[in-house]
Amino acid sequence: MKLSSVCLLVLSTALMGCGSLSEKVVTVQPDASLQANEHFDDKLFYLIEQLTQVGQFNYQQKPVAFTTLVWMDTLSIKNEQRSNSLLGHQISSSLKTELIQRGGQVVEHKSAQAISMSANASYYLTRKLDELSQNIEVSYVLAGTMLEIKGGVEVNVEVIDVDSHRVVSSARTFISNEYLPELNNVYLKKGKIYRGQL
Repeated sequence: MKLSSVCLLVLSTALMGCGSLSEKVVTVQPDASLQANEHFDDKLFYLIEQLTQVGQFNYQQKPVAFTTLVWMDTLSIKNEQRSNSLLGHQISSSLKTELIQRGGQVVEHKSAQAISMSANASYYLTRKLDELSQNIEVSYVLAGTMLEIKGGVEVNVEVIDVDSHRVVSSARTFISNEYLPELNNVYLKKGKIYRGQL
C-alpha cells in the first residue's frame, strides 16, 4: 500500500512539474504583405463565388477561356504610366486557377502548337499568332475591366457566351490600394517586365 502511495505521489509531482505557471506566450505579428495577399485572394474568391452562383454559367460542362482584364478608360492593358500595369494579368490568372479548382473546364487559348525551346527554358504558352493552336473549342469567354478610383481599383468581370454573345454571368468587387499585390513595383516597358520605380 505504501509503495502505491509513493508511486502516486511521485507521478503527481512529475506531472505538475510538466506544467508551468510562468509559461511564455509568444504572439506572432502577421506580415503585412501576407495579410494583403490573403485579402487579395479573398476578393478573387468572392468574384468566382458571384460568377458561379448564376445557373446559366455552365462552367463544369462547357469550356471557358480567360482574357486579360483591361483598364476601363482605354480598354487596353498597356499603359506604362500606371503602377498596376500587370494587375489585369494577375487577376485573370488567379480567377482561372479558382475556377479550375471548382471543376471548371478551362481552355488555354495561348497554348502553342508545340513546345518551344531556348537555351534557358522551354515554353508552351505564346502570344505569337502564327504559333497558336488553331483548333480550340470555347463556349464562354471571361473578360473584364478595371477602374482606378479613389483608394483602389474596382474590378468588373463578365462571362460571355461565344455563340449568342450574351453575358451569362457577371461579378464586381473593390480592391483597396493597401491590398493590391506587390505588382505595384512591376511594370512593362517596350514589351519587357521591369521591377522597381517607373
